[in-house]
Amino acid sequence: MITAILIDLDNTLLGNDMETFLPLYLQKLGAHLADLIPPNQMIPELMTGTRKMMDNLDPTVSLEQAFAQHFYPALGVSEGKLRDMIIDFYATVFPSIQAITTRYPDIDRFMKAIFETGYEVVIATSPVFPRTAILQRLEWAGVPVDQFNYTFITSYEDFHFTKPHLEYYAEILGRLGKPSHEAVMIGNDPEDDLEPAQALGMAVFHAHPSSPDEYPGGSLADVLPWLEGLAEHSNDPYPSRPEVLLARHRGNLAALLSMTKNLNDPIWTHRVEMDEWAPVEIVCHLRDVEAEVNLPRVRTILNDLDPHISSFDTDLWAEERDYICQSGPNALTAFIEERQETISILEEIDAEDWSRPARHSLFGPTTLLEVMNIAAEHDLIHLAQLRSALADGES
Repeated sequence: MITAILIDLDNTLLGNDMETFLPLYLQKLGAHLADLIPPNQMIPELMTGTRKMMDNLDPTVSLEQAFAQHFYPALGVSEGKLRDMIIDFYATVFPSIQAITTRYPDIDRFMKAIFETGYEVVIATSPVFPRTAILQRLEWAGVPVDQFNYTFITSYEDFHFTKPHLEYYAEILGRLGKPSHEAVMIGNDPEDDLEPAQALGMAVFHAHPSSPDEYPGGSLADVLPWLEGLAEHSNDPYPSRPEVLLARHRGNLAALLSMTKNLNDPIWTHRVEMDEWAPVEIVCHLRDVEAEVNLPRVRTILNDLDPHISSFDTDLWAEERDYICQSGPNALTAFIEERQETISILEEIDAEDWSRPARHSLFGPTTLLEVMNIAAEHDLIHLAQLRSALADGES
């Protein structure tokens, strides 16, 4: 059953010709910062910083960090002062760019209808802009955040990947705690919006009047009838391909980092119910499963001939190891290290290695590919559990 809708912003909810928007944006930003840095020096470094964001596949580095690590050192200007001027640009100059955008008719009616059906809605715009620039464009479109309770909006402050990387969509699904068959992607760009989302197993809708390709689509008025036709959408598992599984392992880690960002001690140890796990218990569990189950299985399958893989009742560890009394931040750091090691191994193997066989004590004959798919599914179960715990802890 479809429970979440991902919607692109530019040229899906808001008419915004990028061939006009980007030159004007750069011209205005360059002029605003000219007293501190010449435009002919600033703009090339801005573009390089943007490329750094678009190339990032490190789930521990936010897009904002990827940009900042290049942009400010390359200019040799005080980061604090330049940041203040950029913030002022978005507050005072960026709003003038609205004049070249187009508000689509009845867009607010469309969004109200989506919310009235009970779907969760994610604004899945390419997160190479700060949140303020995205919030303003939503307002220009007529669907501002003060009228619509979006589940979240992808922006460079707290996202780690950009379109068209599979990891971008895997991170969204991880933060939702939902499998791909419960979410759809609506967008105007087949390469950025539709192809990667579909590769992860999501249903997709091409927001284009004539939908001139193999994807279902039409105007936004056609979305709700299309969604109704997906009521019987099969609960197909994620496609089991190496690139999808790598994307999911990276995306799940990135989702966990965003979800646990700046948690205080009371939230780390808050339990929704006495028999439910607190965030610290969830992260400790993920840490130990990665270190003692997933990573050893990867190494064993790659190093041994048709090895036997034992099963574990890892849920017992929460009480046995007294997770509730451990440090959440320390557990998170340890999990990051273990997951990064798993990813680094999987990045280096070839197609034949993914097909290497093993015998699981519960599932019987299996392969590395299937074992890693089970691991990704395990992540998602606990990301959903964490989302529930955090939602209750913040209420």
